[in-house]
Amino acid sequence: MSETPIPYVGDHNGPTRVLRLHTRRGVVAKAGLTVGVDGAHYHQGWGSAAFEIPADRPVHVSVSQGGGQVGVAATVLTPEQPAELEYRGPAALYLAGTIGAPGTVKQRGCLLQLAILALVPLVLLALVIVVLLAG
Repeated sequence: MSETPIPYVGDHNGPTRVLRLHTRRGVVAKAGLTVGVDGAHYHQGWGSAAFEIPADRPVHVSVSQGGGQVGVAATVLTPEQPAELEYRGPAALYLAGTIGAPGTVKQRGCLLQLAILALVPLVLLALVIVVLLAG
């Protein structure tokens, strides 16, 4: 992702500030992200990026994977909030991602992934036992 702020493309002539967006992969992740800032979309890699945003009004920020279909998360950043956000991809691609202040976002679906990973070996073990007892 970029370090030089990506210019704001919306209709705005007032003061600006720089949004710092940090993105972290989930257990399963697509290769790239789409970041939306007030409806303008930017294809980015994982890591950190900087976006120029209006300082005097709320800004809609969204992040998704896979062309906008996977791990979708969105928020509205108000002028009173710090201009720094963190996105965390989900543990399973059919779940939503999370976006918020750095250090506050959690990965969705970890318990579900753990349950699936623990359940599969148990089912296989049960099938082996049933086959051995039947034979």
